[in-house]
Amino acid sequence: MNILFITYNRLGDAVLSSGLLEHLRHRHPHARFTVACGPVPAQLFEPLPELARLIVLNKAPRLGHWRKLWRATVGTRWDVVVDLRGSAIAWCLRAGKRYIDTDRNKDRHRVPVLGQVLGLDEPPAPTVWPTAGHREEAMRLLPDGPPVLVLAP
Repeated sequence: MNILFITYNRLGDAVLSSGLLEHLRHRHPHARFTVACGPVPAQLFEPLPELARLIVLNKAPRLGHWRKLWRATVGTRWDVVVDLRGSAIAWCLRAGKRYIDTDRNKDRHRVPVLGQVLGLDEPPAPTVWPTAGHREEAMRLLPDGPPVLVLAP
């Protein structure tokens, strides 16, 4: 099963979308994922266990980044396309199912809105996929002693 997940260019929005991707991983445990995102959040998705391909989209004049994405994906028959950017690309590809975020209401929190893209009753919590290297680096940076809670904006 091939799933194309088109997410955001901004890091915060991409982090919020990670829960939706994790939900898809559990719903389709044998799927291979292609993730398209901007250069800033690309590192967030690199450790995704079922990642087949990461397509980094750099903004280009005259919508050139969308043409690049279309060229990179048009040759694949997608079982599922999730387009959180609400672009036309999802309609220009062969796909079994399409889930497109068309909600542009900036007054609503993105996590519940993203859950509604897939028709979920509960919004998906953001997640990360730490590698062994990430864990080793964290252990190197954290002091010995009681547990530490780390929050980042």
